[in-house]
Amino acid sequence: ATAGVWEVTVEARRTSDVASAPFTLTASLFGVSVSPNPDIIPTAQVGVPVPRSYTLTNNFATFTGRATGSGLGSARRGVFSIAHHELQHYTTTIPAGTTSFRATIGGPSDPAADLDLFVYRCSDATCTTRTLVGQNADGDSEESVTLTNPTAATYQVDVDGFDVPAGTTTYNYVDVFQNPALGSVSITDADAVRPGGSSWTVNGSVTAGAVPETGRVLLGTVNVVTVGGVTVGRGDVIINNVTP
Repeated sequence: ATAGVWEVTVEARRTSDVASAPFTLTASLFGVSVSPNPDIIPTAQVGVPVPRSYTLTNNFATFTGRATGSGLGSARRGVFSIAHHELQHYTTTIPAGTTSFRATIGGPSDPAADLDLFVYRCSDATCTTRTLVGQNADGDSEESVTLTNPTAATYQVDVDGFDVPAGTTTYNYVDVFQNPALGSVSITDADAVRPGGSSWTVNGSVTAGAVPETGRVLLGTVNVVTVGGVTVGRGDVIINNVTP
């Protein structure tokens, strides 16, 4: 959840049979930090597990849950600069079997900037012909597009400097596609009661399944999940270089 003041509204049914009805409302705040975050692995070899260890700290309410791993994705990530009315392109080839593709921008150095995000599927490797398959273009710069089970093809992400009052602004960029062939983050943990303020340590391993395209890294996550399936914490795992 984003830091700030939150409001919970309870509204009675307009056709209620009674004028008033008692009720009980319970609210809990959850939040688990993962250390290290990000966990940066300088280099890994395809198929060779890299042992890892993580410390998890419950900063808020008691819950029952555990840490889990994830699949690895191929990601382009960085901090880039864009000018007022400039249009930038990022092209990625997505293979068959990919389960999702997500492109996200945010965190502009000019807080008044309005950046927009568009995702196209290309008909050829140079993207001279393309089809719009997703967009997020509201009045700020926090934009994200997710495609589920995308068709194998070349995709182009466009970032549009629609309105940059400062003239130029930096922004955070990441696009990542998930494919089982890319490998996984494996964590050994079991469901247990996690009191507020408590910490625990888990072991695991990270195994790269393939070498990503030039300019891309492998990106995964360590997630903390309640028995009810709610994610209450996460940390990034990044393999900067993969060798065959």
